[in-house]
Amino acid sequence: MDDLSVDDAPDGVPRLACGKRRPEVEAELANLYDLDSEQRASSMRATVDGTQTFNCETLVHISRRAFAAGDRKLLNLAFEALAKTATPLLIYQARGKWMSPQDREEQVQQILLEIFEAIRADKADFLESRFKAFTYRRSISHFRKRRARFEGANQRIEPTNEFNPIDNVPARLPSEEARALLYSALDKLPEKQQAVFIQYHLFKMTQAEIAQHHGATVRSVYNWLKVTETAIGLSGGEDDHD
Repeated sequence: MDDLSVDDAPDGVPRLACGKRRPEVEAELANLYDLDSEQRASSMRATVDGTQTFNCETLVHISRRAFAAGDRKLLNLAFEALAKTATPLLIYQARGKWMSPQDREEQVQQILLEIFEAIRADKADFLESRFKAFTYRRSISHFRKRRARFEGANQRIEPTNEFNPIDNVPARLPSEEARALLYSALDKLPEKQQAVFIQYHLFKMTQAEIAQHHGATVRSVYNWLKVTETAIGLSGGEDDHD
């Protein structure tokens, strides 16, 4: 494969140090190694254009070899082809029914960056042998981190001797007695209504963010807040449900 080839590969395709490629990937690579540099570049452009397809593992390998050879042109083409090919899979693997399209897009971009870093660090053998498993693990990892951050920020906070979440709703509560009555009233409400109240007033989440967290509509959150605030003796929150 011109400057990308190695002498000890009998079919022209370098072996992996760890793991083994799928037969179809080996076949695609053997064909690509038979092409000259312009033909390989054309194959990568065709993949970007959607007129030719390769397995993601194949495109990882071409990206790795291009990076190792300092072939920036081929690297850019091969990684663009990889990103285009892998994106539908990465979107599908993005977990969490409350994830917005923007969340999914950000996760896809993050995983693509991690793939590129693995290529640059020459630590992409697993990507060449089990690409889907690698990206699934990364998707799970991102999901768990996002869930931990979200739950850590939005879990119901129980009052202690030093801290009561109701203390963080100061402007609308005129006295300590009012705060005590508010907490007593709030504690009698269903857990979801309590959570929504705390998220809105304590964590300053928008109604849209709360709706996404609970898998509900913004109108539902608005109504929950109205009902809760009426039940505990507060006027309604800001009308940001549109």
